[in-house]
This record gives sequence, C-alpha cells and structure tokens, in this order.
Amino acid sequence: MVSNVVISGVKGFLRIALRLYFKEIRHASYQIDQRRPLLFLANHQNALIDALLIAAFNRRKTYFLVRSDVFKRKWVARVLHYFGLRPIFRIRDGKHLVSQNEPILNFFAEVLVKGDCVLLFPEGNHSLKRSIRPLRKGFIDIADKAFALDSNLDLGLVTIGLSYQNATCFRDRVHIHYANAIDAKSLFVKAHNKTSDKKERDKQILAFVHQRLSTCTVHIASENYVDIEWQLIREKTDFLKVPAVNARIAELTESISSDRSEEFLALPAPCEVSGLKLVISILFWPLVFIWRSRIRPMIKEDEFVSTFRFAYFTFILLVSVQLFALVLIFLL
Repeated sequence: MVSNVVISGVKGFLRIALRLYFKEIRHASYQIDQRRPLLFLANHQNALIDALLIAAFNRRKTYFLVRSDVFKRKWVARVLHYFGLRPIFRIRDGKHLVSQNEPILNFFAEVLVKGDCVLLFPEGNHSLKRSIRPLRKGFIDIADKAFALDSNLDLGLVTIGLSYQNATCFRDRVHIHYANAIDAKSLFVKAHNKTSDKKERDKQILAFVHQRLSTCTVHIASENYVDIEWQLIREKTDFLKVPAVNARIAELTESISSDRSEEFLALPAPCEVSGLKLVISILFWPLVFIWRSRIRPMIKEDEFVSTFRFAYFTFILLVSVQLFALVLIFLL
C-alpha cells in the first residue's frame, strides 16, 4: 500500500514536470484497458524520456526493461527496482552477463500472469532518426514464457508510437499514440498451433509489430531517408500529425527531389520559439548559462540531451518548490 502511494505520488509529480518541460503532450487513442495484463511495445527515440512519458501518464502498474549500465551504482539500482525497472544485459556488457537475462525474462512473464503490465522497446536501442528500426525478439520470449505459465492468459499487446517535433529542443512537442490492444493469444499461441516452424512464426510476429509501430509514429524508410527528412523540414512539417506526415512521406518516396545542400544536412531541425521559453531563459539565465556552458558539452550522444536537460529542469523545479514552501512557512 505504501509503495503504491509513493509511486502514485512520483507519477503525479512527473506529470506536472513533463507538462512544464514540454510545450505540448498530445495523446491519441489514449484508452488503456484497466483489467487485463498488457504488453506495451514502443519505439525508442529519446532515451529515458520515452519511458517517463509512458509511465507518468499510465495508471497501470507497469514494469520496464532498461539497459544494464544504469544499474551500476547500488543505491540507483535499489531505487530503480523499487519503481519497477529491471536491467537487460547486452553482448557489449559482457558475454558472461547475457545469461542473467533468463531469470529477468521469467520475472516479466510472471508479472503478466499476475495481471500487471510490461513496457519494452523492441528496437533494442535508441536513435533520433524518425524511423522504426529492425525489432528484436525479447518480447516474443517473454510472451511465450507467460503463455507457458498460463495458456489461457488474456494478454493484450499494445503498440505505442512516440513522435517528437525536435527531441533535442527545450519545450518540444510530442505525440503519443496508443494503438488498440491486440489479442496476443492469436499471435503467439494460435499462430504457433498452425505452424510448427517457430522461426517463421517469430518472423511474422516481428513483421506485424513493426508494421503496427510504423503507423503509430512518423516512419521514414532508410532509403532516401536524408532527402525525405530534409524536404519535410523545409516544408515546416508538424511531426505530431502522424497520419498526414506518413502520407506525405509516401508521396515523397515516389518522387523525391535531391536539391538539398550538404551544409543544411549538418544542421538539426530548428527549435520552436515560444514566449514562455524566452521568459524562462531571461529569468533563469544563470541556470541556462550553466546548462549551455558546463552540462550540455559533456553529453556525447544527442539522444541523451533531453534526458539530462529534464533531470536538470526537474532538480531546479524541486528546489524552487521547496524554497517557495519555506518562504510561505516563514511568512505565515
């Protein structure tokens, strides 16, 4: 009970912080089944921000798989475990550690059987590119294990698409699309009964989920990616209008013009300017200066810019709230 109260409180604070950090958070088809176990599968562009956006606005008890190097410090590992995060070990972390994934996958299968939810990023890595990369089959292993424990499990599979206007910008805008839940049994159990070739079944599942994710978010195929993205940016495309953007991508794929300049390709999409953003930059210029001169140069991967900036922003917000509370107490 205490744990649920703490987690609900943290989620509530995160919702406030995220709504302040982002200029707009737009949900599409935001209807999450509150009874059956759900396996959430989302595209992965913006490091930890992706998970926070899903977790903060999701009222269901949800467990997450994240990269193992986040768990290096013991106190961090304890906090992450408390909030339902578990490590996944990759070959780059050491071949001897990969075997530790098996009990973790078993744990997630048990979570689903108990009726809770699991969030996975099946691409297995993050990238700011606006495309769905090849998927890995970890979610298939978890689902198979869950059905092995309970063959009648009423498991729903929900694909989630996250589309950012410009993920590296402060006060960016994001579109979160929850697709309707799919009966996972028809994908994993019934399909397996129709064919004894598990590899072929897995291949079909990966292709199906990839297609579902490609319609939930902006998806530019690898062929002519740079030309198409440049054209969309030049047209000042609103990337939150996912169906319209994907329709435009289909048009550009048929007839793309390569009149871009190499100089432009070195530049990211421009950040949107807002009055509130300017006010914040002026009022808190010392903090903005620290970010730009000290913290930002230390971040080597652009995918982590928003994550570190949000952490910095949240820390400042917490300190500001505490100072405001102390002032009120003093005055009263």
